[in-house]
Amino acid sequence: MAIPTYSTGDPALDFFFTLFNGIAEVPLFSSPITGILILAGVFLASRKAGAMMVLAGLIGAGVAILAGADYGLVTFGLFGYNSILTGMAFWSGPFVKANKATFFISVFGAAITAFSWMAFAHLMGDMFALGSTAAGWAIPGFTSSFIFTTWALMYATKRFGHDIWPAPAPPPKEELIAGSGNPMTSDAGSFKWTPKEFMIATLKGVSQVTFVENWKTGVFWVVGLTLAFELAPFIAGVQDRPWWTNGYTAQWNEFSPLYLAGLMALLGSGIGVAMAILTKLPTAEIRMGLHGFNQVLVMIALTSFVPLTPQSFMMAVFATIGCCFLMPALQRFFGQWGLPALTGPFVFTAWIFLLATSGFQNIPAGLGWSRP
Repeated sequence: MAIPTYSTGDPALDFFFTLFNGIAEVPLFSSPITGILILAGVFLASRKAGAMMVLAGLIGAGVAILAGADYGLVTFGLFGYNSILTGMAFWSGPFVKANKATFFISVFGAAITAFSWMAFAHLMGDMFALGSTAAGWAIPGFTSSFIFTTWALMYATKRFGHDIWPAPAPPPKEELIAGSGNPMTSDAGSFKWTPKEFMIATLKGVSQVTFVENWKTGVFWVVGLTLAFELAPFIAGVQDRPWWTNGYTAQWNEFSPLYLAGLMALLGSGIGVAMAILTKLPTAEIRMGLHGFNQVLVMIALTSFVPLTPQSFMMAVFATIGCCFLMPALQRFFGQWGLPALTGPFVFTAWIFLLATSGFQNIPAGLGWSRP
């Protein structure tokens, strides 16, 4: 079957699909059910974050329409998810203060991300095509437009005269762990990891994809990712699809009964938490879920954009573990300028492994990605 269309001609239905597909595309596939449950989970944690999620997604879609983007891409949700992340990184995010200045930046960032999304879609989708787009190979841009736009905006605001950035935390007074750059935190001796604490950190890793630290939000995410029904509309003479087609496996088999996106999210975050514990990263960061969200996206991307086989699953696990090393590396690199790593570790890891599949014949390529 062809890629589903969500452009019905009914303004109310098109609005519904644009909004909730845009939210669902944050974890990289279109499903209104997934979008509804993710939004509900975010509102549960923060009404401010939920409101910005809606506003930023609609701004990105609206700017795309005004600029003349393919309307089918808009209703599919492709102009929503990066704008959502850019908007949520500011006014409702944990990085800067919530005030009029950051609200304006969130709105402007969501709008301009529509242009950077199209730029990266063209760059990654066409620049890597060999011969022609029909016979060549390419990779998706993922959340690259969000991270590069947000890094630029955040770095620029360091020079602004507005009250945007909180005062830097005082340097830790604790002694450093021997042979490490990490401080000997006060809970290092008292806190003990238990299965319950590990699960809470894992669920927070899932919720942190949209900068929310709440394990209950993580539950909504996992349920929403599992119920990845496309709900593509019936359009007479254009499209006749069953409601239960699988958004998670749409790149390789939309009829697949493997609704595994929620499981892959838990697995990815769990690997991130486990690796962070093993490598003795700061306990506070692990408990907040900061070493799980990039791994969530890596695991979903490399098992949905690539057909799921033993070899591709092995690749996804390797990539997720590799992302656990890239995360602290980018934390240190961007920390020099007071910037967060965002989803940079996910994007760079996924790009490397998808580009690698062009030369590994035992790993099947997704439809239109990596190789014919």
